[in-house]
Amino acid sequence: MKRLVLYLVALGIVLYLAKAVAPLIIVGVAGLVILAWKRPETVGRFAARPQFARVPARLRATPMRFAGSTAFAAFVLVALMAPVGADAGEPDPSPTTRQVAASTATPEPTPEPTPEPTEAPTPRPTPASTPTPAPTPVFGEEPTGSTETGTVVNVVDGDTIDVVVNGVEMRVRYIGMDTPEVHSGFEWLGAESSAANAALVLGNEVVLEKDVSETDQYGRALRYVWIQADAGWLLVNLELIRQGFAAVTTYPPDVKYVDALYVAAQDEAQAAGIGRWAPAPTPVPTAVPVAAPVAPLPIVAPPALCHASYVGACLTTGIGDYDCAGGSGDGPNYTGRVNVVGADEFGLDRDGDGIACES
Repeated sequence: MKRLVLYLVALGIVLYLAKAVAPLIIVGVAGLVILAWKRPETVGRFAARPQFARVPARLRATPMRFAGSTAFAAFVLVALMAPVGADAGEPDPSPTTRQVAASTATPEPTPEPTPEPTEAPTPRPTPASTPTPAPTPVFGEEPTGSTETGTVVNVVDGDTIDVVVNGVEMRVRYIGMDTPEVHSGFEWLGAESSAANAALVLGNEVVLEKDVSETDQYGRALRYVWIQADAGWLLVNLELIRQGFAAVTTYPPDVKYVDALYVAAQDEAQAAGIGRWAPAPTPVPTAVPVAAPVAPLPIVAPPALCHASYVGACLTTGIGDYDCAGGSGDGPNYTGRVNVVGADEFGLDRDGDGIACES
């Protein structure tokens, strides 16, 4: 009885395991049949093992017979497992009954969910601010070199100014341009260029940009002069060239803006014919004053008509009588001292001292 129970248990285990490995069993016995056909000696040695001694000799007499018997047994085993697997695929009739029972059951009240406490939001750490890099200065639109700031207190002429920097006054000569003179020989448009320069910088704060040289031969600081305008930075050196008051004048090595800015600005001023590039005014000739008419000189009688006795005035002979003051002629009718050196024909020397009309 015990042996029967053990056989049944063993059979159940084999069936359960065979159900899981059924595909492998089929593949294995198929391979065994092919091997008995192609390599019968291999299957023969396998069938001759002592483990298969209980198998009837007629079932393992030849390799093909052994393989066929094994395959037949395997297919029977798989066939016996089919009803077991079919139960798993049959529909369960109980769901309908359970659904009806569920529909007729009194619904239980659904408990309201207990509100969960809201957690306070975890504060996020504030990211450290990254410093914004300073923008790179744009060449020609703002100062790009070494600079200093000051206030213009005097305009010397169109290209020279006096600037107070850190409490010290310094004379600054604009780099790369030249304007007409107003001191060492007055030139045309000298006063106008000075006035244009003063209108831009006088009394204003300026930024002085250095090129290569510090000063010129006269000790003046060589600088590009920048001011802040409504539209941004304004290079005063360039603006005076653009307005036609200054001409490009280079002294290497201080030529930073000459090719990039100065030359084009001067070409535009020349093309427009403005400032010093305009036609020079024609000088107006100065009128020569007409001299006032000169009164004709008095006509003096020839010496031959003067009386020889009277020296110092020409008392003409044959013209009439000459009198002293108080005389009949209410004279004298001559000027100057008259000496009587001969016969006093006119009776002018009354006291006889040789001087006419002395009393």
